Amino acid sequence: MPCTRHMRLISWNIDLFRSGLKSVEKKVEAVCQYSPDIVAFQEVTDRALPLFREELEKFGLLHSVDSLALVEIARVAYMAERLNDLRERGANDPFQFAYNVSRLSEQYSPPGEAKNCGCLIASRYPLTPLNPLDFDIPWKQRVVSAVVSAPAGEFEIHNAHVPTAIGSRRNEIAKAETLVGIYRHLAARSERPRILCGDLHIPEAELPDGTIVPFYRDIIPDKNYNTTISESDEYLGRPRKWWYNAEMNVLPGLAEYDLPDVFRRLHGYQAREYSWCPDRGPEDVPKCKRYDHIFASVRLNPTACWYLHDLRGQGLSDHSAVVMDFEP
Repeated sequence: MPCTRHMRLISWNIDLFRSGLKSVEKKVEAVCQYSPDIVAFQEVTDRALPLFREELEKFGLLHSVDSLALVEIARVAYMAERLNDLRERGANDPFQFAYNVSRLSEQYSPPGEAKNCGCLIASRYPLTPLNPLDFDIPWKQRVVSAVVSAPAGEFEIHNAHVPTAIGSRRNEIAKAETLVGIYRHLAARSERPRILCGDLHIPEAELPDGTIVPFYRDIIPDKNYNTTISESDEYLGRPRKWWYNAEMNVLPGLAEYDLPDVFRRLHGYQAREYSWCPDRGPEDVPKCKRYDHIFASVRLNPTACWYLHDLRGQGLSDHSAVVMDFEP
């Protein structure tokens, strides 16, 4: 029988764009005082990645993977393969070949993508990266995935940073498409236990009776899935129900595929909780949102889940970190 060992995961949107490189040491020290075995950071810039690795290694988190490097490697490999195909098909037409190359470049450099900001996983145990292109999402660097080789056995971890809808219609669409892509990839049975964590920017609210209120709550159906919205009614070129399902398929829909929301599974919906507030002062509870989540296979035996509000209170981020203890 494999040995059982208590393990701890901490997921945190570190808000590096506002706090800068000088805060890296403080952020790592603040998180590592809780002795994590795995950390999953969102909103890590390319300039900060070497600093994070250096600081995390001081606390025994020797293994790391990041979405920026993995996406670039995957893109180069894909581009090389596709260029060979294009050469074979358009060898006698240099103009058509040049046009196809430009289209291919546009496809993998979509508008609005922040190519200097991604996600990081660091672990005490070896990590085997998974292909980031497995997720059909518009901005590929928003997810990083790996297999953790822990003493009790292997499991997958997927660290996601769903874009905010604020700013433009393109952002609003990218947020929903990212949620759809995450669900499509994870809505399958897996031989390995899995974890999905990160800043998902959903839901709008959660009620004590277990009702989850999505941002597109104007189309919430009743218990019989009836709604006043017609099948042909659209928003930004998509059916209204598509927007509703983009949120609800992930939260709570992934529970059907052995990825329940750990905090709610352990605490129920009577527990009022949040992970983001519009400012760092006293919490205005109605405006605070529980955007940061951990979903985990029941097989991993999660035993505790809570939020580290002191990290936000210290001004280290506008997000609280979320912690899960488990005994795989």
